[in-house]
Amino acid sequence: MKTVLWISRHTMTEPQLRDLARVLGDTVQVLPYTQTVKQVDVLRPLIGQADAIAAVLPVELLAALVTLADERPVLQSVAGRRFTGRTLHLADGQTEPEIAFEHLYWQQIVKLELQTRRL
Repeated sequence: MKTVLWISRHTMTEPQLRDLARVLGDTVQVLPYTQTVKQVDVLRPLIGQADAIAAVLPVELLAALVTLADERPVLQSVAGRRFTGRTLHLADGQTEPEIAFEHLYWQQIVKLELQTRRL
């Protein structure tokens, strides 16, 4: 069994979980972290308990996470959009087509280097 640190405010979906087991070649135990991440250092104790990390984070935090994860794979779920055929009625009286997001596949972030400059 593989333990996967899941960093997201959302619960991992069944399609994501099934595909994660396929990717890792084993059954998966999810270790959820649902709080907002401002610095990845707070994740250090949980990373030590995980075989892999799956995260939904801004790119600058993902870059720091890849470094902190050491040899553990950092994974990201890739989703597709599908129109449901239903219409949403918004609070301002407007309408828009409803879109469902569906898991397509996992990708591993192998290297992520980011340099920014405040303007």
